[in-house]
Amino acid sequence: MKSLKDYSLNLTEDQYHALPAWSYSTIARYAKEGFSAIATLHEPFTPTPSMEFGSLFDCLVTDRYNVDNRYVVSDTVPPPAEKNVLDCLSAVTDKPFDLIPDATVARAIETCSYYPKWKYETQLTHLAEYKDYYNARISGKKIVSSADMSDALAMVDSFLGNPYIGSLWNTSSTDEEHLYQLKFTAGIKLPDGRKVSVKCMPDKLVVNHRNKTVQPIDVKTSSAPAYDFAENFVKFRYDIQASLYTTVLRIVLNAHEEYKDYTVLPYVFCDISRSDKQPVSYVYDPMSEDQIDGFSFKDYKYKGWRELLCEILDYEETKAVVPKYILTDEANDLISILNSK
Repeated sequence: MKSLKDYSLNLTEDQYHALPAWSYSTIARYAKEGFSAIATLHEPFTPTPSMEFGSLFDCLVTDRYNVDNRYVVSDTVPPPAEKNVLDCLSAVTDKPFDLIPDATVARAIETCSYYPKWKYETQLTHLAEYKDYYNARISGKKIVSSADMSDALAMVDSFLGNPYIGSLWNTSSTDEEHLYQLKFTAGIKLPDGRKVSVKCMPDKLVVNHRNKTVQPIDVKTSSAPAYDFAENFVKFRYDIQASLYTTVLRIVLNAHEEYKDYTVLPYVFCDISRSDKQPVSYVYDPMSEDQIDGFSFKDYKYKGWRELLCEILDYEETKAVVPKYILTDEANDLISILNSK
């Protein structure tokens, strides 16, 4: 029997992100920001420091044997002027700092207008103080501080030491496969008949061949304690992630005879915060009767990802300049608009 891994996309993470298919993050951004997000919805964004730290933690728990290939620890932080020159150098050469020809260094210094009144020897001496930063940059790895790495490792110990999470990460059973960050894509027919391609990359799948189940798991890091994860679940619309990923997984399973009768279990989110390093896990069933067409609790229902994607496509295809509830050829009734929000 083939592993589910054999039916996944053989792509790097960068290649996956460049894949022209709709993702949770894109749809969720529209869900959070509304029409104002349409103009820049497909533009790349710069990760925040907290997102970068979250990626480090994810790597430690889902791709631990590859950490040294992806990260380098360095506490050398050059001032802005020196950093500007060293970044410029790293863009034109991959030689270690001590082996860079003087002419190359001089050109970078001139390009960056680095203390032009100083002699070259003085400029070089000051730059050399931060060569560890430059050498880390040309390694192609992401630079993390020793404090960040220490914190992330402490979080890993707490995370994997949690009894419930530890049971999810246990690979001792011969009936189970533990698969990390597999990448999938699938064609989806939307309610209005349009066909789109969507993609997903679950942090972890536990495939139990005896019980014929697939358990999707996502690792989350939060600034607030994990006991407050419910707030982030709504804020970041993680229901969209669970629903979209479960839909794609179901399509992939149905496409292969040996997996057709496997059940995709309710989604599990394992959250931990840097603030208290106390992990807490949550379960959400996007395929329940109440949630299948959208996310609802109490008296409010949030639009599902299919409906949201239909809206995005409508706006993009019509090159809309205002939201659909705004009139441009007559006056808008303010009270009606406020009541609809």
